[in-house]
Amino acid sequence: MKIVGYTDRLSVAPDETIRFMVSSELPEYQADIVRLIHGDTNPDGPGFKEEVINSTVSGVYPGRIQGFRSGSHVLVPDSPLINEIESFTLAAWIYPTTPQKKGLQGLLTKWDGQDGHGYGLYLGEDGSLGLWLGSSEKRVARVLTEKPLGAGQWYFVAGTFDAMAHTVLLCQLPMTDWPVDESRVILERDVQDASIGNNHVPLLMAGLWECSDSGKSIVGGHFNGKIDSPKLFGAAITYAEIKSLSNDQPLTNEKSLIAAWDFSCDFSSDKVADVTKNSLHGKTVNLPARAVTGHNWRKSEIDFKQAPKEYGAIYFHDDDLEDASWELDFEFTVPENTKSAVYAARLRADNHEDYIPFFVRPKRGTHSARIAFLAPTATYIAYANIHSLANPTQPSRARTAKKINYPVQNQDKYSIKNQLLSLYDRHNDGSGVCYSSRLRPNVTMRPKYTKQALDLGKGAPHLLDADLHLLDWMEAKGHAYDVITDEDLHLEGAELLAPYSVVVTGTHPEYWSTPMLNGLETYLTSGGRAMYLGGNGFYWIIAFDPDRPHYIEVRRWYGTQAWEASPGEYYHNTTGELGGLWRHRGRAAQALVGVGTAAEGSDSSMPYLRKADSHNERVEFIFQGIGEDEKIGDFGLIMRGAGGFEVDRADVGLGTPPHALVLATASGFSDEYNHVVEEILNTNAWECGTKSPDVRADMVYFEGPKGGAVFSVGSIAWCGSLSHNNYNNNVSRITENVLRRFTSP
Repeated sequence: MKIVGYTDRLSVAPDETIRFMVSSELPEYQADIVRLIHGDTNPDGPGFKEEVINSTVSGVYPGRIQGFRSGSHVLVPDSPLINEIESFTLAAWIYPTTPQKKGLQGLLTKWDGQDGHGYGLYLGEDGSLGLWLGSSEKRVARVLTEKPLGAGQWYFVAGTFDAMAHTVLLCQLPMTDWPVDESRVILERDVQDASIGNNHVPLLMAGLWECSDSGKSIVGGHFNGKIDSPKLFGAAITYAEIKSLSNDQPLTNEKSLIAAWDFSCDFSSDKVADVTKNSLHGKTVNLPARAVTGHNWRKSEIDFKQAPKEYGAIYFHDDDLEDASWELDFEFTVPENTKSAVYAARLRADNHEDYIPFFVRPKRGTHSARIAFLAPTATYIAYANIHSLANPTQPSRARTAKKINYPVQNQDKYSIKNQLLSLYDRHNDGSGVCYSSRLRPNVTMRPKYTKQALDLGKGAPHLLDADLHLLDWMEAKGHAYDVITDEDLHLEGAELLAPYSVVVTGTHPEYWSTPMLNGLETYLTSGGRAMYLGGNGFYWIIAFDPDRPHYIEVRRWYGTQAWEASPGEYYHNTTGELGGLWRHRGRAAQALVGVGTAAEGSDSSMPYLRKADSHNERVEFIFQGIGEDEKIGDFGLIMRGAGGFEVDRADVGLGTPPHALVLATASGFSDEYNHVVEEILNTNAWECGTKSPDVRADMVYFEGPKGGAVFSVGSIAWCGSLSHNNYNNNVSRITENVLRRFTSP
């Protein structure tokens, strides 16, 4: 992609302004605002549809390349207390994960590499502990233990410099009970004529200062792994004192202690507290993981709130990224009379283009239609820039590639090249990605983008592109609707939904926060109506940061998942809530919408067949115009059918209301469809599509309190069938029958 961008927000109301940040390799580009109607370019469907909006944005803009500064670290501002020192000790517990797989990795550094001034503790290119100190480019001392640290092991490390004696002490102490460990090193060395030069760069944890750009520190040499309880002394403490620190024993004399940073404070924030009287507080940059087990975790408590001192570590990664921090290119103030819908800034230069989607909601405190489309933006962010099926280094891609040879799209190449990671990916050290942010390009949230693994490598729309199938259908059928987003629901709750007769979901509303779920549940118990027109919904628990809602957090465990959180790290640091699946918190999707995740597969979809419940007089309105033996949805743009990709089933044991009617079922899936892991209690060969009766998609209807009702289809593929035969088909008819009833008084 030679041109790409992102916005400062996803949801915007009339009279509000949205900002656009763009990177272009071309000297100039044309920008326009368009309304997105249908994003799927499949020639078997209606084709791509957009409407150009007359706006002040339209025009030609100069291009410039804007890059990424990935890598998490802690930054402590410069202070005379850490700058104007002569002797020192740096100490911390560390847990390296790639000690020998990348270059220099900063641990605790106040080092200006340009001038050779300062000091710092780091890992060398060989993976061993090193100490830097210098007062000029020609007077730099570098001391290394020359014994590589092991990956995935706790060490207590310390480096001292005695300015009077001109000696260095390096301690590399593995925290293990094994009698033999060659990585254990205690090294003393003379460093004649060495001294520390003053500098005004910040003190960094997990990185090396490179330069300053417009007042911002540019950091490299990122450390992969955990750091716990770092300390800085204004003196060279003794080995005996270092040994005491490594045993978590306080020093008898800590007069020389300048700073002691306690990562067990403020788990939910970007603040890093110095617990000494000097208050040399820092802040995290680029979302390193917090509420992770520290060197002293006793394995008896898995909730960090119950034993915070055992969670005094931060997990850093060289590919973490919170905010791309690109400069503004243009902005758009939404006119007062703008229709609520999905829009995008369309960028074009030569033969290159990009669309930057955003969502225009109704003016705050108002509504303009009886139908609310709930755009699953949390799920869009969770999948943002997903690598798992595009990167040949990912195991899932490797397995799939043996069966299907499909091309990698330009969007995928861009995200891989720039290390833009989704919640389905792993960091460079193999750990799972638990944060995803909207303040960076999301190149998979684009019209014309397909999930290439679907339909035997032919590809099919997913997420936003699949949801546009539904919006295009509502446009074609003349149904007025408002668009609201997950973030809107998270912030405003049931009050946001209350004015609407019916809330219609997207095709894959998978990720839900507690306020989101509470909001929808309150709406339904208050007489609201919902149409769940997707699959694998209401599945993972997420948390929005209370102060920084641009990013979400997930802690995966015991589900159908791309990775699993490490033991003891199942709770969200942002809210303190237990992560995982909603069903394990007693709130399975079946209890909310009648169906919940059953299976997933990627080769083909299946039609629905009516069941006995479809003849109940309570649902006569749903099947008006539908024949007794009709195959419902034996066509479609997502794997050629209405039931497929990820499918949901009813289960009274998991909360499907006892009065719910199972109207139709799609079954007969191939063995590419695998039963969800959370329901498999032992290994066996009977959990695939041709063998397990639980591998199915159920269409369900039930009445709720106070005139409310729920209709669910339990399939991601359903909306891909709406446009078939110029929108005249049984999937379209059923959907319209329900929508008309649900919007009636």
